[in-house]
Amino acid sequence: MNNSSGILDHERFLVFGAARSGMAAARLLRSRGKRVALFDEAPLEELRQAEREADEIGAPLFSKAEELGPLDAWEVLVLSPGIPTNHPVVALAEKNGLLVRSEIEIGYHACPAPIVAITGTNGKTTVTHLVAHLLERAGRPVCMAGNVGRPLCDAVLDPILRRNDALVVCEVSSFQLETIERFAPRIACVLNVSPDHLDRHSNLANYIEAKRRITENQTADDVLVLNGDDRALLSFAARTSASVWLFSVSRPLDRGAFLRDEVIRLAGAGAQGKGNRAARIMPRSDIPLPGLHNVENVLAALTIGASTGLDHAAMADAVRSFRPVPHRIELVGEIGGARYYNDSKATNLVSLGRALDSFEEPIVLIAGGRDKGSPWEGLNDRVARRVKGLVLIGEAAPIARAAWGGLVPRVEDAPSMAEAVARARAMTAPGDIVLLSPACSSFDMYRNYEERGDDFREIVRRQIGNET
Repeated sequence: MNNSSGILDHERFLVFGAARSGMAAARLLRSRGKRVALFDEAPLEELRQAEREADEIGAPLFSKAEELGPLDAWEVLVLSPGIPTNHPVVALAEKNGLLVRSEIEIGYHACPAPIVAITGTNGKTTVTHLVAHLLERAGRPVCMAGNVGRPLCDAVLDPILRRNDALVVCEVSSFQLETIERFAPRIACVLNVSPDHLDRHSNLANYIEAKRRITENQTADDVLVLNGDDRALLSFAARTSASVWLFSVSRPLDRGAFLRDEVIRLAGAGAQGKGNRAARIMPRSDIPLPGLHNVENVLAALTIGASTGLDHAAMADAVRSFRPVPHRIELVGEIGGARYYNDSKATNLVSLGRALDSFEEPIVLIAGGRDKGSPWEGLNDRVARRVKGLVLIGEAAPIARAAWGGLVPRVEDAPSMAEAVARARAMTAPGDIVLLSPACSSFDMYRNYEERGDDFREIVRRQIGNET
């Protein structure tokens, strides 16, 4: 267990949010004999399953704030990731003296194994899966948790974490980091920062500070892995007690993984050679994922792996055998000589930019959803250069059209994903790419990006079936 005292010493917990993370926190707390209630503002018809699960664990579920009664009856308000800290119920809880903590804070205190926590604007999911893959191939017991789909509060109950040398590899968001208290991963990694979630954090400085919190409780026994090419992140090194490792696509390093002469190299603890003589790990061409951003992802994963003492050759073999994460530039299939890719995980403009850079072929782009307040014009050059057709969906369609409508030969709006695929198909020629890379959250049309990507995938596969 990471900490035997602290938040779990309290007895009365109100969990805000009854989806996966909130329900996992409630289940964990009830297993510890705590008094727990759940609160969720979703319409009652959407809470039927949550009501059944809450009833099974003996936790009442409320859907209206007035049903909660006096908030000082509770000691801790546990926030699911989607609940903003400026929500009126959160403000009222703080006024009544409740501690406000994230679900990962609860999970951290109950976790029997060290945590590898990975955050950043882009690449979190890929790096989380890749690090878990490296560890599994090396024979280490490992659980993936966090934003990859399994809440930390659920993963900590997995018996595998009771085994020697077990690790949790956890994807962590800025939302979760806002309300930590003692959360201190054994290895923390920050991949990059660029404008994202400004609708929640108000400005870039607040967003960066939320990311920095991943290391604020680390000690000299811990490791902080940073992108050595991101100036904002390098400032974190001066404010941490952890041992700092870097990764870079642009320069050699004394400790960490880097790209030089199209070869992945690794320097520092466990590396072959001394000083500037870094170990040669693998040629860049062996990486089975497209784009320079995926080189960065591999470098980050190798640096994390090296900091845990993994064998270099074994890590190289594991990278070669890795397959793309669902919803991240995932090839769905081919129709009429055009290839269709599902990049629904691209929920911001930087992710979209990286997806566009991953292809040399002409692109028909499906984009849009719920806008997050980022400047669409920042991609104007790449859209004008790479995109031959644009299909816009969701609430952000007018914003995207205003930014890019004059840059692309053909632009259409679509009221549904099925219509978007049909209109994209009408724009393609053999050899083209149809790319779903929304640059937006999914919440205007879907419950999450997975559901959006699944819908796209199913529509495309049905059309492939009709072709055969």
